Amino acid sequence: MNLSRLLIILCILPIFSLAQVPTQTIRGTIINKDTRQPIEGAQILTLDMTPPKGAITNAEGVFRIQHVPTTTGRVRLMATHINFDSVTTDNLQLNSAKELIVNFEMNEAIMTMEGVVISYGESPVEALSSFDPVSRRSFRVEETQRYAGTVNDPSRMAMGFAGVQASQDNNSDIIIRGNSPVGLLWRLEGIDIPNPNHFARKGSSGGGITIFSAQVLGNSDFATGAFSAPYGNALSGVFDMNFRRGNTENREYRLKAGLLGLDFATEGPLKKGKSSYLVNYRYSTLGILNDVGFRLVGERIDNNFQDLSFNLYLPTKNPNTTFTVFGLGGLSEELWDPVQDSLSWSRPYRTTRDYLTRMGAGGATFTHLIDDKSFIKAVVAVMGDRVVDNDDTLNISSLTPNPDPGILENSVDWTSLQESPFEMEEYVNSRISSHVYYSRRLSPKAMMQTGVLASHIRYQFSHQQRIPDSTAFETLVSGKDNSNLLQTYVQFRFNPTDRFSLNAGLHAMTLTLNQTASLEPRLSMKYRVNEQISLSAAYGIHSQTLPLGNYFTQIQGIEGINMPNIGLKMPKAHHAVIGYEQVFDNNLRLLVEGYYQHLYDLPVTPSSAPSDYMLLNERDGYATQALSSDGTGVNMGVDVTFEKFFSNGVFFLWNGSLYESNYTASDGKTYSTRYNSRYNTSLMAGTEFKAGKGGSIQLGARTVLNGGLRYTPGDEVLSKEAKVFVGKSGAAFSEGVGEYFRIDLRAAYRKNLKKSAYTISLDVQNATNRRNVRDQIYDPGYNRLVNRFQSGLIPVISFQIDF
Repeated sequence: MNLSRLLIILCILPIFSLAQVPTQTIRGTIINKDTRQPIEGAQILTLDMTPPKGAITNAEGVFRIQHVPTTTGRVRLMATHINFDSVTTDNLQLNSAKELIVNFEMNEAIMTMEGVVISYGESPVEALSSFDPVSRRSFRVEETQRYAGTVNDPSRMAMGFAGVQASQDNNSDIIIRGNSPVGLLWRLEGIDIPNPNHFARKGSSGGGITIFSAQVLGNSDFATGAFSAPYGNALSGVFDMNFRRGNTENREYRLKAGLLGLDFATEGPLKKGKSSYLVNYRYSTLGILNDVGFRLVGERIDNNFQDLSFNLYLPTKNPNTTFTVFGLGGLSEELWDPVQDSLSWSRPYRTTRDYLTRMGAGGATFTHLIDDKSFIKAVVAVMGDRVVDNDDTLNISSLTPNPDPGILENSVDWTSLQESPFEMEEYVNSRISSHVYYSRRLSPKAMMQTGVLASHIRYQFSHQQRIPDSTAFETLVSGKDNSNLLQTYVQFRFNPTDRFSLNAGLHAMTLTLNQTASLEPRLSMKYRVNEQISLSAAYGIHSQTLPLGNYFTQIQGIEGINMPNIGLKMPKAHHAVIGYEQVFDNNLRLLVEGYYQHLYDLPVTPSSAPSDYMLLNERDGYATQALSSDGTGVNMGVDVTFEKFFSNGVFFLWNGSLYESNYTASDGKTYSTRYNSRYNTSLMAGTEFKAGKGGSIQLGARTVLNGGLRYTPGDEVLSKEAKVFVGKSGAAFSEGVGEYFRIDLRAAYRKNLKKSAYTISLDVQNATNRRNVRDQIYDPGYNRLVNRFQSGLIPVISFQIDF
């Protein structure tokens, strides 16, 4: 080889090497947050990239940045426009197999009397709602993949946010600022939906794991109180979820397999460049693991679940009109079986249980931009959920000797085991719901939104329990009929100066079942001291209907069966919040919020039969005794958040809370609620660094420490006599289970190839194998009170490939 050829090869090699670097396209749209109109002439730049790349939006608000190298693994974007507040994203994942589609919503900047435009940058957690300056943050689905121990579950991710208490290993209950988990509202694509959890519990908003798959979720909001008028029928918080649109230009696929199950997603164009589809299906492998003897949840518990989610994006020939069709559904079952080896039975009996849950919702949205100042959106959906909970007892005393011990395990005949049902429950709730709202910018400094939500509800409830020492059953809850829930609201926002914004609204709600109603004013403000510091405050009255089964409690009286709870009022609360926020250099943010919540019309026992009972302390289920709406309560405290947004390969989120949660019962005494842990702190942190060409390693941890839930100590004597747990009278939730402490760990390796990408991850939940106490129960096998414990160490390994 002569010298000239060698020089040519050496010159070509760097070019050839550069061509082999996987690149990706970043594209999306930028619209006005208030009017939904596209923004032309906005500039998009890649930050922390040398040299930076950029693009400018066209008349449709569309931008495209091509040939972005994926070797960095991450990219941070900033959108700017002379007439709008700038927006900066967190570090977004660059995937060589999937286009990065980012849709920005920008707030219009305020113009001063001197004609100067004042623009304030938005943080990556700025709420999607422009009416809520306090107790609200947005989150991206990628955060659920980054935080340790969340296993892509948004509800478990929310347990690391300010004011949210994590205290259940196997449950996704969201306890906000001392409120019952039932106070949470779930909303999808603008419509209120039933409890979207696998293994959903009756009369609760939680379960085992949410039906929402990380593969279909878009940017969403999470609120923890004093929310604006568009939200009603909630006392504690709102999970406002949105599905993202599928890729309108290219087909993309994702397959994920792990300890918890299989997950397959596909998206792509229905008509290239116009419409798209997005579909995800998950199937739990827990059933397979159970069959081979590995029971993740418990020694005798079989779990299985599956779900399907989809979103169809269907724009019309009119560029101002868009349709979408969306849906999700989930099936789950939990079966409790007796341990087959009777020698390992520490009690003389075992209980079996069949717990089945079904949930589905499907609907369509219609959005029309009326003019450059207003739009209308309508959502119509059909939905329903069903929970079946049947309990039986098995008594070892019924077993007879096995005539042929060599055939069956142990020397007993299992076919002689007697099964005796003792409790049966069924809950069915289906509805047709709609939400129509109109939004208009009244002037450069004012806007308005008004809407109506209506739900026609069909329900069926049944709860039967065997009478002790009898074969007969008594009916505790029974109801079958239909009702309507009607809500309407109006919300205004004013910006009298470039630094000050004021929100005022009114929400009204009526339940036709018992003709109860609520009228709820809402007010909030935000004042920007400068570009780094802002002050905020909010006040509102909030109300919520009780889970419908509570209205149908049956009591046997002298004159027959009566339903004393049908007229219960909606529990209500005055909620006030003040906040201080400061943004520092290096992507640091400090947020301090103090809150006071006065609750009233709480369901307690009547004054004619005073006691310490209050319904919202129940974990799930429905009332089995007569109640009145005479209880009150107070939740008060302070939340502190200090976080570093993901930059330079590092992030952390620390939250601390000090609070009190009390209620006053019909006996006139004040007690702690079940959720009064008094303090709560959590730290989620992680780092990511390059590992070879196109590879990266991610390490993360989460720690949780709080005072633990409270419980009513049992009366040993009365519990033994009744053969069930009986709490001490007048000692409601006077004791705590002790500190709840937990550490979760995460390690992942991600690799970008030319046409595909894969991730291997390991999440270790409760890495120290600490057995936190859950509560105290009566064990009829031991005939005494015992502590019930939560889960130990759980490793969750998974492999994901995009292509």
